[in-house]
Amino acid sequence: MAGEGGGRPLLPQTTGMQNISFAPATLAPRENQRNYVFVDEHNRHKRLKVMRACEGCRRRKIKCDAATTNSWPCAACIRLKLNCVPPTVSYDKDFNSGSQTFELDRTQEFELSPTTASHEYQRPQQTLQAPGSGDAVGPHPQSTGPYDDSVRTYPPAPYLDTSTPSHDNLGYGGMPQQMLPLETGKFQPPPVYSGPPSAVAGSESDSPWRSDAGETAAITEALGDLKIDNTGLAPWMVTQKKVLARTPAVEEAKVQLPPSASDDLTVRIPPEMMPSDQQALSYFNFYFTNIHPYMPVLSKVLFYQQWQHDRESISPLVLEAVFSCTCLMLGDKVQGHKWLALASKHEEAFKDTPRLSTLQAMLIFLKARESAPQKGYFHRSWMSIVELVAVAKDLDLHEHLSVHQLGQSCGSTAAECVVKTRCWHMLFVLEMMIGGPQGRSDYGVGIDTVDFDMPRGVPGLEDSDLNVSRQFAYLLRVVRNVRQSTQLFHSLRRKKKDWGGDPEFVAHNQDFLVWPNELPRDLQIHYPPDGTAPWIPSHFVANLHSYHHLSLIMHHRPQLDFMSNTLEGRQHFNVCYEAAKCMCRLQEAVLQNFTQMGLLCMLRGIGFTVYAVLTCTMLHLAALTSPDSTLNSEARGYFVRHMRILEQCIRLYPVPEMHAQVNALREAFSADTSKPFSFKPSFPYPSPGGGPPQPSPISSDGAYHQPTSSRIPGHDPSIEQPGQVNYHPITPPISSTDADPKTDSPVVQSLVMMATGQQRTQPAPTTVPLQETGQWNPSRIFE
Repeated sequence: MAGEGGGRPLLPQTTGMQNISFAPATLAPRENQRNYVFVDEHNRHKRLKVMRACEGCRRRKIKCDAATTNSWPCAACIRLKLNCVPPTVSYDKDFNSGSQTFELDRTQEFELSPTTASHEYQRPQQTLQAPGSGDAVGPHPQSTGPYDDSVRTYPPAPYLDTSTPSHDNLGYGGMPQQMLPLETGKFQPPPVYSGPPSAVAGSESDSPWRSDAGETAAITEALGDLKIDNTGLAPWMVTQKKVLARTPAVEEAKVQLPPSASDDLTVRIPPEMMPSDQQALSYFNFYFTNIHPYMPVLSKVLFYQQWQHDRESISPLVLEAVFSCTCLMLGDKVQGHKWLALASKHEEAFKDTPRLSTLQAMLIFLKARESAPQKGYFHRSWMSIVELVAVAKDLDLHEHLSVHQLGQSCGSTAAECVVKTRCWHMLFVLEMMIGGPQGRSDYGVGIDTVDFDMPRGVPGLEDSDLNVSRQFAYLLRVVRNVRQSTQLFHSLRRKKKDWGGDPEFVAHNQDFLVWPNELPRDLQIHYPPDGTAPWIPSHFVANLHSYHHLSLIMHHRPQLDFMSNTLEGRQHFNVCYEAAKCMCRLQEAVLQNFTQMGLLCMLRGIGFTVYAVLTCTMLHLAALTSPDSTLNSEARGYFVRHMRILEQCIRLYPVPEMHAQVNALREAFSADTSKPFSFKPSFPYPSPGGGPPQPSPISSDGAYHQPTSSRIPGHDPSIEQPGQVNYHPITPPISSTDADPKTDSPVVQSLVMMATGQQRTQPAPTTVPLQETGQWNPSRIFE
């Protein structure tokens, strides 16, 4: 911008300014004020009304090159190492033909009367129904009320919130920007069903991903050790091992146990700790109903026979394991820790020789330790598995399958034969679930030693226990797919860097498609088309599907990274994101029907749900940057739903190191960490073509409810019609007022920057449109 002032128009018609469209005439009337920007340090006296300088340049009254290039951050902020906050542009509602005035928006100074706020600026709440999938996504909030909000599920959200500074009133047009004719002062909406938008030519620098380090670093910083990489490695597990290696070892707290009253040295349970018969039967019933389906290492019929007729034949270690696991699951921490302390005292006495009962008890103790972890829990769990695999091999369990395949007898009773098979199955599953997130590859249970066939009925095995074996067989097949993916990864990464695109790894995709097609009817889950939680017959069935969906995500994510910016990469993202949405709905169904107990009972306990939610959260964050309006809106809803699940789970997760990290993640995005999760008012930058943020479809009880469309009195239907998107300026919705820009989280600001620059989108499909050839690259979130 030059220095001559004579005859200079108020608005220089530069290329950057011609790309700005005008907002609809329904925007709020403004107060009679003007906010000017000095755009030329040599002509400050002219006070030109060019309003595209960033916040930093406006305050320092220096030239902002981004005002003409429309490229953020500007050179001045880069030079000064400042956080470049782009402006918000709005327009006068009434202006004269032939003259235009641009001003900076100061939403803090808006004051809407109750009548205006309740009629003129409210938008109808609409459900986004995605064709094909049937998943309905409800509106999403600027903020939510407390849990006890019983007024209604969907309070109407004003277009502008007068109580909180909001920057969500401007969105990005989902179709080409419409220029307002100068001779008319009215907004001309485009046809409802217009043709495909024309491509907008732009250089690579116009891509929202143009600054990888600058725009994704804040998200990576917010996730920290919660960021799960493409190999499934959980950094917080590795970090715990490194931190403990630098800290002094400490002794565990002593638990007071009753003195032994036995005259000999035989290992027995003290009579003072032994529950009554009625209480013991209650514990057994809970164990076999809720925990046994995930940990079927006992024979239910044989166990009850021994309890009723020969209690001395039951190993004390097995009883201590069952009692400790049950007490901890039921929330009786005092008794649970006593049983664990007693088992630790007796454990050494059972290491004189390998016993099948000892192996059974130690596997159940692994389950109990999920709710009462010791220091260095993750490393201890792996070392326990290594030791138990060695004990199992001493018992020849690794040869048990081959013996029967040769038609020979294993020398055990029918009940013991079933127990041997189940214990080996259990080791195969736990070795993968414990070692995989830690980056382990030295597994001791070979795939060829595991029987993946459907179990057959044997004498003495009741129908309910046979059904447990049958259901567990499908979990085995899920873990087999994960194990094969892991083995391929560890073998291919030594040969090539781009192992995610190796034909052998890609060919494994078909194995994941086989699993759901093999499920019997009683293990299938049907998802309602309205996006709500499905009906589930048991928490095991729901969690079984959760294991499968997580395995699907972790297998396709490396391919997404390898094939980013391609049609195949978008397909892999769609697979991952559909799985993430299903997991969210399954977890909600478990919480609604079985409370948090349904998540505690699953293998690896509440830690698995935390791991799964964090994996899905990364997908939601990637989808939030999508130029597709429907995917963007879906991501908002599912991100809120999954964060509320995480808030419930983290309270029960007994790993203190995780609490601070999850709280930091909540603070980065949450409006009020003392309430159920909702986006910061400044966070949910409008989706391309979307309107203002709308109330969440999640009620105060944490459940998802299908919203209903409503009409707001006084709303002009010509502005919003079916199939039509809204048109607003492309300027990023960041405040350029005198408010401190640091009130927005760096994560929020980086996500906003990633969403800017998208000047067109395709019509809203249920997944990322494969025809879109823009620069959106979801894999950058995972790097």
